[in-house]
Amino acid sequence: MRGVGLGKRKEDPRLITGEAKYLDDVKIPGMTYAAILRSPYAHAKIKSIKTDKAA
Repeated sequence: MRGVGLGKRKEDPRLITGEAKYLDDVKIPGMTYAAILRSPYAHAKIKSIKTDKAA
């Protein structure tokens, strides 16, 4: 049985009511974003990266 002998769980009211701030909620002017693109080929050598659409 789980929970036998354990104290009652305490929840933060901000989490229950949806008022909690998470890292994804923080917006800073001029903030940039990044994404990681993984290769579908294990141990492949990168020959080039097209960055023209990144700017």
